[in-house]
Amino acid sequence: MANELDFRLLFEESPEVLLVLLPDAPRYTMVAATHSRWRATHTTPETLGRGLFEVFPDNPDDPAASGTSNLRASLARVLKTRLPDTMPVQKYDIRGPDGNFQSRYWSPKNLPILSPSGEVLFILHRVEDVTELVRANEVGEELRDQTRAAEREVIRRSHELAGALRELRDANAQLAELDRAKTDFFSNVSHEFRTPLTLMLGPLEDELAERMAYPPDKRIRVETAHRNALRLLKLVNSLLDFSRMEAGRTQATFAPTDLALLTRELASMFRSATDKAELELVVNCPSLPEPVYVDREMWEKIVFNLLSNAFKHTFEGSISVTLVWHGEYVELSVSDTGVGIPEAELPRVFERFQRVKGARSRSHEGTGIGLALVQELATLHGGAVRVDSTQDRGTTFSVTIKTGRDHLPPGRIVAASTPSSGSKAGAAYVAEALHSLPDEALEAPSGETEEPGPQDRAHARARILLADDNADMRQYVTDLLGRYYDVTAVPDGQAALEAIRTAPPDLVLSDVMMPRLDGFGLLKALRAEERTRRLPIILLSARAGEEASVGALDAGADDYLVKPFTARELIARVRAHVELARQRHAWERELERSNQELRSVNRGLEAFTRTVSHDVRQPLNTMIGFADFLLSGNPGPLNDKQQECLTAILRGGQRLATLTEDLLRFAAAGHKPLATEHVVASALVRTVVDELQAAHPERAVEVHIGALPDVNADPTLLRQVFANLVGNALKFTRDRERASVEISGELQGGECVYCIRDNGVGFDMRHADQLFRIFQRLQGAEQFEGKGVGLSIVLDIVERHGGHISAKATPGAGAEFTFTLPALHEG
Repeated sequence: MANELDFRLLFEESPEVLLVLLPDAPRYTMVAATHSRWRATHTTPETLGRGLFEVFPDNPDDPAASGTSNLRASLARVLKTRLPDTMPVQKYDIRGPDGNFQSRYWSPKNLPILSPSGEVLFILHRVEDVTELVRANEVGEELRDQTRAAEREVIRRSHELAGALRELRDANAQLAELDRAKTDFFSNVSHEFRTPLTLMLGPLEDELAERMAYPPDKRIRVETAHRNALRLLKLVNSLLDFSRMEAGRTQATFAPTDLALLTRELASMFRSATDKAELELVVNCPSLPEPVYVDREMWEKIVFNLLSNAFKHTFEGSISVTLVWHGEYVELSVSDTGVGIPEAELPRVFERFQRVKGARSRSHEGTGIGLALVQELATLHGGAVRVDSTQDRGTTFSVTIKTGRDHLPPGRIVAASTPSSGSKAGAAYVAEALHSLPDEALEAPSGETEEPGPQDRAHARARILLADDNADMRQYVTDLLGRYYDVTAVPDGQAALEAIRTAPPDLVLSDVMMPRLDGFGLLKALRAEERTRRLPIILLSARAGEEASVGALDAGADDYLVKPFTARELIARVRAHVELARQRHAWERELERSNQELRSVNRGLEAFTRTVSHDVRQPLNTMIGFADFLLSGNPGPLNDKQQECLTAILRGGQRLATLTEDLLRFAAAGHKPLATEHVVASALVRTVVDELQAAHPERAVEVHIGALPDVNADPTLLRQVFANLVGNALKFTRDRERASVEISGELQGGECVYCIRDNGVGFDMRHADQLFRIFQRLQGAEQFEGKGVGLSIVLDIVERHGGHISAKATPGAGAEFTFTLPALHEG
């Protein structure tokens, strides 16, 4: 008995905050406690024999209190598992001596006391008071709502830290996957791009070879289409070269070269452009003591990119090309007296797709990879590149490469270099430079300088002002609209603004990406002036999508036309807005604009989509437009061969345009926020199947749709998931006898599980990990059309909804795709 009392005394005098409970859930009777427990809770031994939660309830004035429910859950886990349970830091409101609640932060642990047979005899409830530690970390004003938020944040801190670490790991993995997908994009679509380009270039070159086939006006149109096809091919080749380097698939061949002679020849090709721009081209490349080992084609790209960059940003003064022998290395310098680069931008000039914002330039066309490509090519030669620049004074890019051959891979050295296409490649760079220069005949406004009075507008030919930095586009649109309107064309937004202030036209047609002042800047300036506030403005852009069009309209444009557009579409849009403007002038001149704040514009698109989509669509627009114009019988009838060639050009261009739209749609897919709502899945799937079968009647496939659970999802994106999965099933079963597709769904736990099963060609599960990678197509699927994008989009949409997707199949016996989404929780 004495020992029992001694042990009880030792327990009660323990400095720890301990409480002994009976396992009589849900009462949990208190049977013993330390004096530290009585002091911490402002209670006395008289509370023994009472239930734990009877004595220590939640604060009734705090509806967010969760200490009681969390403690009940922990005690229940101890009874169920017979194992200790450690709880996260909890907030408890303890009633003080004055009867008021005091907030305390405790770190509790519940330990079972077991009998020899394993039954729970008692539960030891131990807490550590961490109130001072928590309060020491509190910052900010002691406002009631902020304090409660901070308290809840402390309670959840361990969970959220773990979640943040998981998100960081996922973000790193996604960045790596994005970089790999970008490389795959360039590497895997080369065939898809080059095939339609070949189909366009072949007929165009055939037509140009027959010099007597076209009268001069038609020949100019064909030459313009041919020049833009070559420009698009150059763009594709540049992007593919860069992607091959990043993927480590570029193989340089180094040969002893008279580098001074080669550099002089390459630089001299730009003289026609510099002369026309009234710039001095200084070439100082004296003979070197010995040949230098270089890959000739790569050196040409270094020189052409640096010269092209200097020309684009130099408006007066000179461009200098210098080659200097330093013994162990040779240095190429390309200097200009152009606009220079801001100091803050210098560290990023060699980043891929990086372009200096707001920099004055002859043209905004380009991919933004030229300098990054120069750096990669210099590195392949064991060299380096650096830049020195002063804003408004000029820039110098210097490339150094080692002399000799000891630093080069022995297997990549050859005795003589293979003849390259430097002349042809240089011609393409020079042609781009020449077409970035202003067209004198199109720059100056023609005709009357005074605006026609109101009485003249209804009868005079409407006057259109066109602003575009591409000379071919200015010529094409001027020829197209000149049959119906008086067209004045200028090369940039600033020239357009000056011409409009002199004599406002009836309508403005403006490109978005232009030097000096872009389309949005022109739009803003015109809307800010009372005289031009209501002037009809149509923006032309290569940037497609709902966000782009809504953004243009929200900024004040009357219409937004995406390149490439057809001749009929442009004429119809211009005619509609000219007539609407005339009616509006007749009805009410002071009518306020009604298009306000349609929706927010996603302005975080990757630099790649902005620049590449602009350059891909613009030459496509020119080729498709000219082909469509000539096929329509303008300006005269065609013979059979001409008809056949132009039809091939038009089909190839349209195919390439469709491919470009699909790829850009994938690039922008992740930017659209989820707009979830209650979706009746069975109705949505029925509509998808009906549309697919109507669009592809040749696919005689039986489709069976079972009961599908409703779900909370973005209906547009969920529709795309089913369209891609069901469309694949229909595609890969179309050549089967008794082809069938089954669509089923069920609720499993807290998830909706949907399954699309077919009896088609199937696939080898050894390659299943490739299915959801972008641009990946399984072996044996070559006979079916597709670009390897659909399943990657499906994966992205499902994961953005918090679900997952898997696939299984047997070759020749069908495939099954299963994906889950969180179950619908009705409010």
